[in-house]
Amino acid sequence: MEVYWADRKLDQCIRLLIADMQKNESMTIAAAYFWSDTTNTFIFGPGPDIPTLADVHMLTGLDISSADDPLVYNRRAEYKVNTCNIGGWTGYIQEY
Repeated sequence: MEVYWADRKLDQCIRLLIADMQKNESMTIAAAYFWSDTTNTFIFGPGPDIPTLADVHMLTGLDISSADDPLVYNRRAEYKVNTCNIGGWTGYIQEY
């Protein structure tokens, strides 16, 4: 399965999710203060500002320069999770 994620450059996202990053609550609160849900931008004195792909790369290290291959995601899944007739959430947990 690791090759599957690496081929699609999703392994970087997975590593980012499990990284031991320290939470900076005051910075999160400060960023949220300037965020506008209406325009999906940060509103500062000179005007609105949005995170760019370069910002994403600098903050996360994610690959933003590789070509996108949308056909890679049109393949059928190699596995299926059976969710029919297993008795809700409890049945799902017992099954998997």
